[in-house]
Amino acid sequence: MPKRRSSNDDQQNYTKLDNDYVRNTDKAINRKIQTRKRKMRRIVFFAIVPVVIIAFLLNILLNQNETLAAKEQKKVEAKGRLSELKEERDSLNLKIKQLEDDEYIAKLLRKDYFLSEKDEVIFIMPDEKDKKGDIPEKKDKKDSISEKKGKKED
Repeated sequence: MPKRRSSNDDQQNYTKLDNDYVRNTDKAINRKIQTRKRKMRRIVFFAIVPVVIIAFLLNILLNQNETLAAKEQKKVEAKGRLSELKEERDSLNLKIKQLEDDEYIAKLLRKDYFLSEKDEVIFIMPDEKDKKGDIPEKKDKKDSISEKKGKKED
């Protein structure tokens, strides 16, 4: 029988026998090594794939949380705007009701346009701004108009 040499023969000074027993044990060792390699590949595959899937799902979750937070912020802003618009609507409805009242219109006309009823004298009191000596011309004219009206009624 010829002697079989292993790949490690250069490093070690022994030879392997070439018989059925040695060949069977070499095959068994090779099968065990291949089985270990397959097991390691499976373990690595089944460890990496779930990690990748979990990372992907976490990424989706974080993106959805950011989107949700942005939408919540928009919702809060929209609710604030809605409350402002409701307040404005209520004030406008109140103004409409007031403008339907003849007494309010008369009061408004007397105040803004210095209209008066018969035998009524209008006196305009200076505002705090006017006390400083800055009397606008517009008020001077109105004062003179109200004084003229007062003189006419006498």
